[in-house]
Amino acid sequence: MRSTGVSAETPFVVFGDDWRRFVSTLQHLFAHVINRRCVIWVNSFGHRAPKLTLYDMRRAAVKLAAMARRPASGPPADPTDPARIIHPRVLPWHNVAPVHAFNTRSLLHDIRRALRDVAPDAAPVVVTGGPAPEGVLGRLGELASIYFCMDDYAEMPGVDRSIVAPLEVRLLKKVDATVATAGALTTLKKPASGRAYHLPQGVNYDHFAMPRPEPDDLSRVPRPRIGFAGTLSTACDFDLWRALAEAFPEASLVHVGPTQLGVQPLPYPNFHTLGMKPYQDLPAYSQHFDVAIVPYVLNEWTRSVDPLKLLEYMATGVPIVATGIPEVYKYQEALAIGEDIPLFVEEVRQVLRAGPDLEKREARQALARRHTWKHRADRFLEIVDEVAAARAGLARAQGTS
Repeated sequence: MRSTGVSAETPFVVFGDDWRRFVSTLQHLFAHVINRRCVIWVNSFGHRAPKLTLYDMRRAAVKLAAMARRPASGPPADPTDPARIIHPRVLPWHNVAPVHAFNTRSLLHDIRRALRDVAPDAAPVVVTGGPAPEGVLGRLGELASIYFCMDDYAEMPGVDRSIVAPLEVRLLKKVDATVATAGALTTLKKPASGRAYHLPQGVNYDHFAMPRPEPDDLSRVPRPRIGFAGTLSTACDFDLWRALAEAFPEASLVHVGPTQLGVQPLPYPNFHTLGMKPYQDLPAYSQHFDVAIVPYVLNEWTRSVDPLKLLEYMATGVPIVATGIPEVYKYQEALAIGEDIPLFVEEVRQVLRAGPDLEKREARQALARRHTWKHRADRFLEIVDEVAAARAGLARAQGTS
């Protein structure tokens, strides 16, 4: 007989990105849930149809190879991994009704098999980081379902709005609650239940605060360094980059991270792109910036973005200058905000002129220390309890009416 309340034995079914491919918000969060709950993790299956590009063909080959493998059975080899990782056997055309029906059947088959293996007598909590799995909701006997929303996905560059938007509309009619990393998303993505929670990004504080030696490739870049750790993408304000390059010809503009397909490296003599680095090495780069920047343009997507790098920068202690996207204001005591290009340039100039400030550095780190991923996981589990209790109460009320 399945349990009817959330407990330590309640399994979580999580639709996330590919486990351990990149370190992402959901993976950070559930790294602190896995040691307390049984987690079945379903790898990603995308928000757009693939194109005939080398990148998409390579990703398709990786996905097909993963789908061809037998589903995992038995406990994970690494205790920090989920109890099961499912490589979804789905097609990317989620907006085509027969494909969506096929995908839903396939997912239900693999998830039910995993639940039988790891928690045969417990109803799960379902958490989805995107709208594509909406067909699964309500068909697993779940105690609660949560949309963990990290972006306004339909506004993201490279996402097929015609696929995402209808799925999200249906999802929001079904889920018991939305948990969103940005305040704006709690309004934009409020479900029919009316329950929406703001849970901002967190940080692996010790990972970013522990002092690291300067990497060799960064040591060859002259100081002062105006650094950005993140994806160089269409979310960035390229007019701002140009203004920085021209205003500080003696400084180095440093980019650490990937570059979005179709985006060209910046053509400035003082711009240095060092490429993508493993997560374990990122603190060594950010710690040796003279000022860390969040150079995002303000648009319909970034209005709902809580940059993961904000608290990571703070944990290193380096000074920060950000553009005026809404989510940075909650930390405005610990960073400078340039609401337009001249103001941003002036804030960078003031930071470079002032030089290191131990008191401000410690204040930034103290703030970051209050927002660890463990704190976020604790709050998330409290939210799950609240949502499941509300759903159970509603079911009882409807049963007696």
